[in-house]
Amino acid sequence: MKQEEKNQKSREHILEHAFAEFADQGYLGASVNAICAAGKISKGLLYHYYADKDALYLACVEACFQELTSALSAALDARTVTPDQYFDARLTFFAQHPRHQRLFCDTVVNPPRHLHRELEECRASFDTLNQTMLTAILEKERLAPGLSVPDAIAQLRIFEDCVSSYLKNAGQEAQQAEKHNQLCRQTFQTMLYGLIART
Repeated sequence: MKQEEKNQKSREHILEHAFAEFADQGYLGASVNAICAAGKISKGLLYHYYADKDALYLACVEACFQELTSALSAALDARTVTPDQYFDARLTFFAQHPRHQRLFCDTVVNPPRHLHRELEECRASFDTLNQTMLTAILEKERLAPGLSVPDAIAQLRIFEDCVSSYLKNAGQEAQQAEKHNQLCRQTFQTMLYGLIART
């Protein structure tokens, strides 16, 4: 086996166990020692490929968002997408990848503040896809007078941030993944169609 292949296998092995640790314990609860123990990885090897816990966490988050974005891109067509299709595609992916769901929600609900800029870079492609799909959905609707599609998307982002803050303050870490998706769907539907049913 060539050295390049060995390096790739070592990185993948480390990332596999790091992903599990961060998904199961969150950033704050995860430890390099636990990752090394679970994967029978020496600290020297781990630090050869990843400078520190932050670098390892960011590699896991980047992989999570890349795989989610790729799956959503394959499942959704901006020309015909509906709100239900969008959220169903997310739920389908997370049902098949529960650790991705936990890492995604930990990143959204309880992100390490000192990694704010780096996390934004990790999720840039996902945010771009979101913007594309939300724009396609909203352009099919008749918006309130004076409200543009970019304004509506900005308000949706504010509501999603509020959902994340609510879950964090409520201390519902164990259930936050499911609740986050449910509340985001409900918030989106409420913003589109309102709280009160009209005849």
